[in-house]
Amino acid sequence: MKKLLTLAIISLLWNQNIIAQNVGDNHQNLREVDLIIQADKIKIGGTLTLPATFNTSSLVIMSSGSGPQDRDETLDGFKIFKVIADHLATKGIASFRYDDRGVGSSTGDFVNSTIEDHTKDLEHIMSYFKSSEKHTFNKFILFGHSQGGILSSKVAAENESVKGLVLMATPAVPLVEVVLYQVRQEFDQTNISKSLIEADVSAHNRLMRAIEDGTGIEKAYQLFCNTTETILYEMNSESKIDSTKVKQKAIAKADEFKIIYKLPSLTSFLYYDPANDFEKLTIPVLSLFGGLDYQVPIHQNKDRMENALLKSRTQFKLLTFDKANHYFQEAKTGERKEYVTLEKNFVPDFLNQISEWILNSK
Repeated sequence: MKKLLTLAIISLLWNQNIIAQNVGDNHQNLREVDLIIQADKIKIGGTLTLPATFNTSSLVIMSSGSGPQDRDETLDGFKIFKVIADHLATKGIASFRYDDRGVGSSTGDFVNSTIEDHTKDLEHIMSYFKSSEKHTFNKFILFGHSQGGILSSKVAAENESVKGLVLMATPAVPLVEVVLYQVRQEFDQTNISKSLIEADVSAHNRLMRAIEDGTGIEKAYQLFCNTTETILYEMNSESKIDSTKVKQKAIAKADEFKIIYKLPSLTSFLYYDPANDFEKLTIPVLSLFGGLDYQVPIHQNKDRMENALLKSRTQFKLLTFDKANHYFQEAKTGERKEYVTLEKNFVPDFLNQISEWILNSK
């Protein structure tokens, strides 16, 4: 991880399980401390950002979205969690962000880790701060982006030390439904017939279910190959195509998804229903949605989340930012291909809404 200052790193051994690296001041309103936290057999590397003056005794812990992410949740050049942490510090709010397993300073295997593994990691982080003599926190606000919100909600529903929950573009349905929605979106700008699109969605659905159940995998795999082949022919209907190459491409795609849908890092989330955790919450919740979020769309997730939170009878606030994409950048279309072209900052008022909510919830 690129350091924010060219200062010498001072390593302090606090006990057999914890090593801290004091990076020093890099802003008049904050101080950053790099930590290595022992969590069973793995180490979790992260950055504790401390304000000059504390306006709340709670520590915000940030968990990133799907895929192996660094502590800053650097996506398409946008250091999402770094920007949020710096803003929170200027408002007197401490935060901790961490590398996923196998990324940066964290050890372990992300691909083969499950939602239960990630839950234990987050629990270990909280336990560390409770017992730390140098940086002690006993109350936490969990902050999750996308899939990280599923994890944060799960832990928040089970741990009394969590006093608040911030959800940023978090799914409220099992991830399998989000995946199938995204499969449909891949055809949004094509002339593929509706019936064939739905056939492809079903092929994905059947392959995921077959792998989950451990039965009928070969049949589902063959359906996936056949459907993909048909789509490739329709996409190239106006040109002469090599049938052998089409078949090879179809098989290659089916092979790729057969591997993807077997990955524990995905499968453990696929059929997990976050709404069940929302219903159990007894703490304040702030949930943020992007009006142009194509990955976790409002129409699929907001109502489900709101209904679950209403059932829980907890205090909650749902906010929608009209022009925001999945990263909460100001967007024109919200499509993935647009991310890299946008300014590396958030839509207006996004950061202030988060910090004000945290301070009002203390």
